[in-house]
Amino acid sequence: MNWATFFRSFVYAARGISWVVQTQQNMRVHVAAAVTTMAMAAWFRLGGWELAWVVTAVFLVLSAEAFNSAIEAAIDRIGPERHPLAGAAKDAAAGAVLILAIHAIIAGIVVFGPRILQQWKGSGL
Repeated sequence: MNWATFFRSFVYAARGISWVVQTQQNMRVHVAAAVTTMAMAAWFRLGGWELAWVVTAVFLVLSAEAFNSAIEAAIDRIGPERHPLAGAAKDAAAGAVLILAIHAIIAGIVVFGPRILQQWKGSGL
């Protein structure tokens, strides 16, 4: 195994993640939601399967947004002219992000909902 090539692949991946965060507003929104979600997971001391579901949902959304951004960039690089297939590809990629974001919201409601209600009832509000 060529360790220099192996290490370089991580550098390229980090550069790609950095590009997506710096250039894509939706990724920044997802990162903010991910940080908030992970803070809530720590606050409520999630463990086991609940933590696994939350972490998986977070990483799926972030990964989907990175793929979506890569697809959009590649299509935009081809040329400025509109084509129905280019639009369909971009829409499908955005749809994948939406599907996983909905999944993450549902997972968040299932995992955090009872805890938030318990906190709310315990506060006397």
